[in-house]
Amino acid sequence: MPLYLKNNTINEFHKKTVESFQNRPFLYFVDEDPISYSEYEQRVELLRKFLIQSGLKKGDRVSILGPASPNWAISFMAVMTAGMVSVPIMEDFPIADIEHIISDSGSRACMIDPGIMKRYNMETLADLSLFSLKDFSKLQDLDMPYNKEDASIFLKDPSESDCEPDEHFCYTTSPEDIAELLYTSGTTGHSKAVLLTHNNLVTNLYEGTDLIDACFDENTILLSLLPMAHSYGSTSAFLSIMYKGPRICFLKRKPTPEYLQKVLGSVKPTVLGGVPLIFEKIYQKKILPIINGNRFLKKSMIFPPFRKLFHYIAGRSILQFFGGKIKCIIIGGATFSKSVETFMKEGKIPYVLGYGLTETSPLLTFSSLKNARFGSVGHAVRNTGIRIVNKDSDNIGEIEVTGPQIMKGYYKKPEETAAVFSEDGWFQTGDRGFLDKDGYLYIKGRSKNVIVGNSGENIYPEVIETLLNSYPAIEESLVFMKDETLQALVYPGNYESDKNITAELEEIRRDINKRLPSASRLNILQLQEKEFIKTPTKKIKRAFYIDNY
Repeated sequence: MPLYLKNNTINEFHKKTVESFQNRPFLYFVDEDPISYSEYEQRVELLRKFLIQSGLKKGDRVSILGPASPNWAISFMAVMTAGMVSVPIMEDFPIADIEHIISDSGSRACMIDPGIMKRYNMETLADLSLFSLKDFSKLQDLDMPYNKEDASIFLKDPSESDCEPDEHFCYTTSPEDIAELLYTSGTTGHSKAVLLTHNNLVTNLYEGTDLIDACFDENTILLSLLPMAHSYGSTSAFLSIMYKGPRICFLKRKPTPEYLQKVLGSVKPTVLGGVPLIFEKIYQKKILPIINGNRFLKKSMIFPPFRKLFHYIAGRSILQFFGGKIKCIIIGGATFSKSVETFMKEGKIPYVLGYGLTETSPLLTFSSLKNARFGSVGHAVRNTGIRIVNKDSDNIGEIEVTGPQIMKGYYKKPEETAAVFSEDGWFQTGDRGFLDKDGYLYIKGRSKNVIVGNSGENIYPEVIETLLNSYPAIEESLVFMKDETLQALVYPGNYESDKNITAELEEIRRDINKRLPSASRLNILQLQEKEFIKTPTKKIKRAFYIDNY
């Protein structure tokens, strides 16, 4: 159940959580000893002191630029509990985007990985107060004057910018103050900045983990595989997890398959969070080669009893690959392949799907392990409304939502903010889907990606792409309409085969068309020789490949 807080602020949440779990181990790197919740709180307070002594005030923006780590988590909490505004930045963003975010946000300080600072000569850092994410040492003094009017945009009551911090170096915050300025990893142009309040974050952080409460106790370990500069990583895979009092383990470097296998065997996590792509690649690299390499096995998979038995046996192997202790895998961020979900369900691999957006803090739907439904991203979380408007003949329509987690708006973009809200105040997600009779949501794809077929039918490219990506020969794909012809670009990755790739793609095209409705059948599969250009959250930047996207 949610914590009882006097105010829905990150500061109140932080204090209450630390009081509950003081002596438990909390944050650590692989192969290192964890710090406790009380040690974590001490470091958060010390960093707040450093920030305020550097001349930072309530409402000031502080960028955080570096890979996920214990110190990233400490920085994130220190900034928000101090009454300032965190500005997480994906370290994989192009340098031009990073500089745009630092400048556009009006950041007066930056917590930065020293390696990134050495790699790039960023002019936008010249006047900022800089702290090392490695050890919080001061890298540069602040040389930017305080602008009270600018900071007041982020406060419910601008007069509070004149207040003094308390003995714990915290400015008084209200639930409607901005806690986080989070830039979306958009597929076109510069990212938009989403204004998320303390109330947005606090009301949302309970929603997922309360539904899988049985997965958490004093021995729970979450292995962090997600970028913390993304809403899924910072809210759902940090704040929501912290609320239950487990340990959170961080990787020391990017997860190659070999390194990840070693880490999983060492850490033995009980909870994992990740995007569908992670689990689709595991299925594609570990399970499909076994099936396709044995003619008898491949033919036998059409018989449900045999398929279920094989999936169950293979599922035991995958659970051992994950360390042998998994209680729950939390999956979100994109559509999920039906073939992979079938494998996980029949393989008895415990998983739940969730759905949300940066603009919704992020979680909108979730479910318990017991009540999860195949193909669904769950039901609405507490105090959240979901409706489907402008439905087509299949009852699929635009998904609109309302609830306490909905953003305050886009920073400095009033027209774009107004455009994403309906006349009666519901947020328009930009996704299409449908609700079943019990309120479970099923996602079909992004509204802007929908292709109108030659006979007026709606074609959902994500559905076709998910099917294409289930073939071992295809690493990733992009479906689009050109000259009234439905076609796909496909990237084979490092796939090796004795077959001619052109001939194999033609075999795949004929096979997949048997599985698709007539309007969605592909006319052309075209080879994409280089990996697609993607956002840091691994979504293909469609505008680079589709004319007039």
